Amino acid sequence: MDERGLAAGSKDLYGQELKDKQKIREVFSQRLNDLDFTPVRTALVERATTYGTATSSVFRLLGQSEENLVLRPDLTMPIARLVAATNHPDQFSQLYYFGDVFHPIDHLSGDYNQETQAGIELLGQADFAAEIRGLDIMLDFARTFGIIDVQVVLSDARLIDLILAPYNLGSDRQRELKASIEEKNLTVFRQITDKISNFPGELANWPLAFGESGETVMDELRNIEAVQEILANWQLLATHLHNYYPEVSLTVDLAGSSPQPYYTGTIIRGFVPSLGRYLFTGGRYDGLMKNKDQQGLPAFGLALKIETILADWQRQPQEVQPNQPIVMVLAKGRVEEDVRLFLRAAGVDNEELDRPGRKLIFNSPDGRYRFILVKPTDVVKYLDLGIGDIGIVGSDTVAEQESDHYDVLDLQTGKAAFILAAPAGFNLTGGRRKRIATKYPKVARAYFQAHGEDVELIKLEGSVELGPLTGLSDAIIDITQTGKTLEENNLVIYDQVGQVSTHLLVRRGALLQHQAELSRLIQTLSQELAGEANANY
Repeated sequence: MDERGLAAGSKDLYGQELKDKQKIREVFSQRLNDLDFTPVRTALVERATTYGTATSSVFRLLGQSEENLVLRPDLTMPIARLVAATNHPDQFSQLYYFGDVFHPIDHLSGDYNQETQAGIELLGQADFAAEIRGLDIMLDFARTFGIIDVQVVLSDARLIDLILAPYNLGSDRQRELKASIEEKNLTVFRQITDKISNFPGELANWPLAFGESGETVMDELRNIEAVQEILANWQLLATHLHNYYPEVSLTVDLAGSSPQPYYTGTIIRGFVPSLGRYLFTGGRYDGLMKNKDQQGLPAFGLALKIETILADWQRQPQEVQPNQPIVMVLAKGRVEEDVRLFLRAAGVDNEELDRPGRKLIFNSPDGRYRFILVKPTDVVKYLDLGIGDIGIVGSDTVAEQESDHYDVLDLQTGKAAFILAAPAGFNLTGGRRKRIATKYPKVARAYFQAHGEDVELIKLEGSVELGPLTGLSDAIIDITQTGKTLEENNLVIYDQVGQVSTHLLVRRGALLQHQAELSRLIQTLSQELAGEANANY
């Protein structure tokens, strides 16, 4: 083993990139020192208890005294710990930090697990002046660092719950509906709201209520008393931006989710459309910060993403194109063939795909789209690493991968089913621990955990039907469309595990980067699906 190699997801810094990061730190620190902010540097390693239950996606360590420790995935929680322990609260009304945070990644994704954040925390300020001041500071840094195309996006951690409250949906149904809104999953959203008799028509496309669509819906929500204070504060901020930052655009996301579970109010994000990345993000989190007497403190904070500044500085002038095509990553084979005409009916000019030859990248004649054909298992990686904007692939492939995108629409093509199958006489609960062969270990593991069964999973890449026939396994979890292959191999379906179909995925940043076209496409496809469903009915 070459001991000079780095661990997966790690990165050394040297030369110009490190000089740039040092320059950013110097400018950031000097500016906030001049504003009388107190610098804070927390430990890189924290007790797991600092993060409470929010430790499902962290690097875990075992301390010298066998304490459960983590590499910090967030800087606000350690600051909350520090504030609660201090005897000098007057020094902690306005803080700033600069440091690295760590997030586990798929070790074969090509992504990095370490990023640098700089941020501010304003404590003890309950009124909306804190939000305006914090945004002023971030926009001033954007100007200083030469980021010219910032779009401010407003949302609120309370908004969805406040609008849903009158419908008395029950906690489980409201939680499911809220998740479909935040994840922009129009298919699940429609399945739930179609069963709510008095659901308002102006919210029929709520998961897509961002950008211009969000502003239209926002005007229709002004008669809801519970959200009037939120909308009034947004108007205050809009007026402030218009007066002092006329070059900055402002929009709303009425389907926005909280970046962190502890947010309690306004959420502000600064998006850079030409990069498709966020420059800063944060919001209000009253109650998380407590003084030494455990009394809750109002608080507002924003984190500046240093890697976004570096990405802007490192790109070449020719890379800044105002009208970049939307990149659609398609799973080669049946998936792409099944959706080709469907997309064409929705206004996507993809005739070049009819004559592929050996090409794998195609441009639409109108310049609006670029198509990339890849293996199904590669679609999500192209999307989540920022190469693609839209991905179309089977839900079976999505289910097996870690991902960071919106699953927007079930396109209802390529339908199949996950099944549990075995030779006749199979008994899952009787006798010894069973061995299950599958290409889909995540799906299989979730199924057996839900049923309280302890099994041994065997990952196969080829024909899993061979497992029970050769004695390699007792049963299989696989996909079937007709059941014919199972029948030919004397296997019986014992249970339906889940449904499979082709899904349309969208990279998170792409929805803001290509608001108008993607909203139009998604709504058109949704209408086509509804029309087909009504025709079949």
